[in-house]
Amino acid sequence: NDRIRQAVRETRGLVMNAGGELPYAWFHAHSGGLTARAKEGLDYEKSEPGYTQCVKGMENDEAPSEAAKWQATFTMDEVIAAAKDAGAVIDKVDSLSVGQRGESGRAKTLLISGKEVSAPAFRVAIGSTKMRSCLLESLKIEDGQVKMSGKGYGHGVGMSQWGAYAMAKEGKNAEEIVEHYFRNVTIAKAWE
Repeated sequence: NDRIRQAVRETRGLVMNAGGELPYAWFHAHSGGLTARAKEGLDYEKSEPGYTQCVKGMENDEAPSEAAKWQATFTMDEVIAAAKDAGAVIDKVDSLSVGQRGESGRAKTLLISGKEVSAPAFRVAIGSTKMRSCLLESLKIEDGQVKMSGKGYGHGVGMSQWGAYAMAKEGKNAEEIVEHYFRNVTIAKAWE
């Protein structure tokens, strides 16, 4: 629509700046309620960037239900293979639980048969379109399978696309939206 085209024209040449550096402008589909910092959502190995934060995702009911909440079922073989890819070698799945949770409530680690594994790495290994986030609500072994459910879609770091959409519909401009999801950043014109 015309409003979106106008917003795109107005943002041409604008660049996010964090202390003179171009930051990672991470984004995801739906936060599930709260965004995550990089170490929590991405298992980021470097120091936590000063511009990531845990804030309200700002999504509204227009987001698809499958982005807001999800359920998935996995075979034991899928779990064993994903655990191995994520760095935990196991022969069988005797137990499964969330180990550590981060500030936003996302699982940072999982305990699979007593072995700790990075939850973000496990999510990518098992399939990030099935295990849509690490914001887990339920995790259980049932009928020889692993069943899980959670909220949100994506790693949760930075800007929520459905949240940004909702904020734009409320009349917020690009700068206001970016500054909600990232702290200590400025938006500057880099070219005309």
